[in-house]
Amino acid sequence: MLVPLQGQPQPRLGINVLTMDESGRPVLGVQVEVKLDQRRVTVGEVNDVGRISFLELRTGLYTVTATRDGFLPTEKKDIDLTLGSVTLELVMLPLPTRTDSVEVRGTVAEITGASVPNTLPPEKAKELPSRPATVADVLPLTPGVVREPGGGLILSSSPESRSALIVNSADVTDPGTGQFGLTVPIDSVEVLNVYQTAYLAEYGRFTAGLVSVETKRGGDKWKWELNDPLPEFRIRSWQLRGLKTATPRINFEGPLIKSKLFFNQGLEYEIHKTAVYTLPFPFNQKKTQGMNSFSQIDWIASARHLLTATLHAAPQRLEGLNLDYYNPSPTTPDAHTRNLTGTIADHLTLYGGLWENRFSATYFDGSVWGKGQGGLTISPTGNSGYYFADQNRGASRLSGNSSYSFAPLAKLGTHQFKLGAYLAGSEHSGDIVERPIRITNLAGQVLVNVDFPRTRDFEVTDTERSFFVQDHWIVSPRLAVDIGARSESQQISGATRIAPRAGLSWVPADKYRTILRGGAGYFYDRVPLNVYAFNRYPGRLETTYDNAGNTLTGPTLFVNTLGHDIVRRPFVTQSPSDGNFSPRSLLWSAQAEQPITKWLKARVTYLRNDSDSLVILNRVGPTVAGGEGAYLLQGTGSSRYRQLDFTAQVKMRADRELFFSYVRSGARGDLNDFGKYLGTVQNPIIRENQYGTLGTDLPNRFLAWGVVRLPMKFQIAPVVEYRSGFPYLQTTVSQQYFDVPNSTRYPNFFSIDSRFSKDLKINKDYSIRLSVSGFNLTNHFNPEQVHSNFADPAFGQFFGHRGRRFTVDFDFLF
Repeated sequence: MLVPLQGQPQPRLGINVLTMDESGRPVLGVQVEVKLDQRRVTVGEVNDVGRISFLELRTGLYTVTATRDGFLPTEKKDIDLTLGSVTLELVMLPLPTRTDSVEVRGTVAEITGASVPNTLPPEKAKELPSRPATVADVLPLTPGVVREPGGGLILSSSPESRSALIVNSADVTDPGTGQFGLTVPIDSVEVLNVYQTAYLAEYGRFTAGLVSVETKRGGDKWKWELNDPLPEFRIRSWQLRGLKTATPRINFEGPLIKSKLFFNQGLEYEIHKTAVYTLPFPFNQKKTQGMNSFSQIDWIASARHLLTATLHAAPQRLEGLNLDYYNPSPTTPDAHTRNLTGTIADHLTLYGGLWENRFSATYFDGSVWGKGQGGLTISPTGNSGYYFADQNRGASRLSGNSSYSFAPLAKLGTHQFKLGAYLAGSEHSGDIVERPIRITNLAGQVLVNVDFPRTRDFEVTDTERSFFVQDHWIVSPRLAVDIGARSESQQISGATRIAPRAGLSWVPADKYRTILRGGAGYFYDRVPLNVYAFNRYPGRLETTYDNAGNTLTGPTLFVNTLGHDIVRRPFVTQSPSDGNFSPRSLLWSAQAEQPITKWLKARVTYLRNDSDSLVILNRVGPTVAGGEGAYLLQGTGSSRYRQLDFTAQVKMRADRELFFSYVRSGARGDLNDFGKYLGTVQNPIIRENQYGTLGTDLPNRFLAWGVVRLPMKFQIAPVVEYRSGFPYLQTTVSQQYFDVPNSTRYPNFFSIDSRFSKDLKINKDYSIRLSVSGFNLTNHFNPEQVHSNFADPAFGQFFGHRGRRFTVDFDFLF
């Protein structure tokens, strides 16, 4: 044993601890205990960035344990301070808090990784004025995510079909369209992460963004919550004009078998009648009616073994899809959709690591039909007739994935290896009946006539495989590197794609707590099956006329075909067959994160996403008079997206939290993305493809929101948004491009919304929450539509303003 010399300064030994979740974000509120020879030495709680330091320790073998409600206890033994101070990173796994919980231990590292998401707190988001009910409802609260004028979600200026949605690590997107569908109830969500830079190789099958949802597990005590129990009625001119909205939501959870079997249920029933302000009442009502149910059971099989089963069911009936000034009620379709998803997940601690297996079955079906049989007439001032395409379809997927996270390996730092595989079989089938389309001028003279010679049905199948390996390498206490690669293949495309990725995270100096992150990598889309059904859609028989009714061209049959990619690209091997598409993105980013005070944290991020081989629709004319033309799906599209965003989080207390973001971005690309024409509701007009500003481009967007608890159990939840207006197309009398596409914009959008609420205690177990919500409090002019056809006498005028409005509601709290 070494005995220190008298008067010689002793080394200042210590243990530095950082607590984080599996995605690399700090976990706050964690109690950390330090023991030496089974005796407690000290204990403390991590700070606002998940860190705590224990100094002035003597040499020895220590044990560090981290605990927090809602997470498994995480422990690290035999920490040797003989050679100096040690920095630990403890990964907290979000499992039910109970004394005999599964012993899945956290792993050790020294710094967070490069893939850091934007995390939305569901409990706070659902208190906002819009009263979001599902995951999709809250996504626009994050930088880089907005809703387009048609209602679809846009991530990094790209449609849903280029992003992925996983719930408890299982893919739940529609195999047929790539859309998210009706997402799980927000009351069932524990963690909601949105990635624009997901460099970990375990994530794949997208080129724009990833939405990752972790659902709640039942607790040790039964809890109930009832939201929006009473309907909202429509009152016009002081007269009751029927039901406007009813969205009762109930959530309950608790133990079925104490300390063993736990249950959580979220259930919503909804009736929404949304008024379209550009049409007269009562012919301006879009109606949605349906149910959204999510059930989860967790079984602790043993001290190291957890099983989880979930079931999501979401049937919906939709009336008046795409209802607006130009598409009055008779021209709009009605629809019925259904989504069923079941999963089983197995988590097992094995040889010091974590082995996870998941199996899921997803089924989507939908029917879309018009209100009549006479076909659709399109004119510069509005449409008439009936919706032109009836469709019945179904899509299903059976999938399984397995992964193993190895125990940390201490060699040239610390390595956390993980590898996994994914296998899925999917099917998409249905039929389409399409009726004539007529494009007319103001006088009613037909300029273009489109007939569909026959009804077609379709059926396609696919098998997907992927493998990944990754390493989170802790080079030093202030430097970590993520490196990995994944292989993806779709049997129907005949392509195999390799996606190498790397990222790093660096803390230049502990004193300032600045974190610098960066990364780069390739990402590939899974191509939805409706792309491969396109050549089985009805062909278009087109005839064009002049203003006097004389035939200019046609009738010409345009058949639907699939092209093939002949350009060889690195990391992609493909057969020369039709449909050998491999849409991909090369993404890189740089980020700096800085805690400014104990209650203020700021982050700045720059990302660049360059995509190629995107699937687009092109029109190919007949090469000889009287010959056939084609509408050709090709993998030749490209896009470019740049984003610089500044975000800040102000957390004065757990119940006083505000979020701020400003995004400066630019998006250009090919305009004829396949999703515009092959979705559930089809576009009757197909224009020539051009490369230019995307219709989802928003150069500037500022967003602030939060929830602040006030004295006397009052609460205020404000939302402030200011952004550029969306671009729109100007068209000719024949509905073709009049000017450079998307060169004109709607006016800038500005809205201040707020919800003010008060909790009233009924007894020790029950309370009610009364609230008043206000929207567009400044009454800013935010038009919904524009006269965009050059032949329209009102060309260039904006209209459809939603003014200042208020709602009242209350919730039961159990």
